[in-house]
Amino acid sequence: MEQNLISAEIAVEDIAQINSAIDLIKQKLPFLITFTDDQKKEIHKLGNVLKPFVDDAADAAIRYPQIMSGTFNQQEYKRDYQLYKTLTEIDGKLASLHSAVNDTLIAAGSDVLGGSLEVYSSVLANQKKVPGLDTVAAKLRVFFEKKKGGTKPPPQA
Repeated sequence: MEQNLISAEIAVEDIAQINSAIDLIKQKLPFLITFTDDQKKEIHKLGNVLKPFVDDAADAAIRYPQIMSGTFNQQEYKRDYQLYKTLTEIDGKLASLHSAVNDTLIAAGSDVLGGSLEVYSSVLANQKKVPGLDTVAAKLRVFFEKKKGGTKPPPQA
């Protein structure tokens, strides 16, 4: 096993605490929304280009409330704006965490795949010498058999 991008363990107690922390976040954000793809297509989207516009508009609405019509719900606008600002900060922290978890997952997956290919190579080399190993070899070999419409990559040890 030549490659070793990551070498770490997560203690059972830590896993439980991490899951509890995730559950706590979900509890503290009970209003989170999940849109369908079609719903996402139908709504206004605030990209990076318009963030300064929203900040300036919010400043104007707060500094000059008298310019807004009576039908404009200033309280709800302020609430939405504050939620947007707070969630932007939370999203940035979660995105950074997600990126690090995802990159570490890729590294661990790469390490374990490389090791698994080495195991497969050893299984193939010893399948006739060790009783029962031929069954294991047949089970692993399935992942490298040619399929209709494509092929699997050959094992690399």
